[in-house]
Amino acid sequence: MFATECYRLVKPIDIGPVLRILDRLQFVSISQGSTDPNKPPCDVVLQDKFPPELLAFIQGLELGGSLGRAIIRRLDAYAGVPAHIDTWMPAEVNWRRFQAPLVSHPDIKMRWPDDGVELHLEPGNLYEVCFSRLHDVVNPTDRQRTHLQIDQIDATI
Repeated sequence: MFATECYRLVKPIDIGPVLRILDRLQFVSISQGSTDPNKPPCDVVLQDKFPPELLAFIQGLELGGSLGRAIIRRLDAYAGVPAHIDTWMPAEVNWRRFQAPLVSHPDIKMRWPDDGVELHLEPGNLYEVCFSRLHDVVNPTDRQRTHLQIDQIDATI
């Protein structure tokens, strides 16, 4: 991604295999009561709890490089992620963030307010998103938002 881009559509993907196992995954609530924008309250499935078929799905995306971290994040209806910049990723490592939306609604947007950019990340597509620029998520709907977030090291795609 170029420094001036906030996101790019990487490719369409078949999320069917993940949707078929989504109700079997054990989500846990994290960061309840948190005011830290880098740790918004949500439900997650951490990578160490991924079943083999989910890890195979990620490998099948053929991102190149190696998996640094993966998480499935579910935001409740009317819940968002406050504006923030992800600063926890070490600068000496070539991290790239990919989002595979699984469940969403057209009114749910990821935004980069300083850049005047907003985008509905549509299920069935894989996106690369910029985490080093101020970004947030707004959900003005009565629907949940569930995304697979993949932080890849030295991706080649």
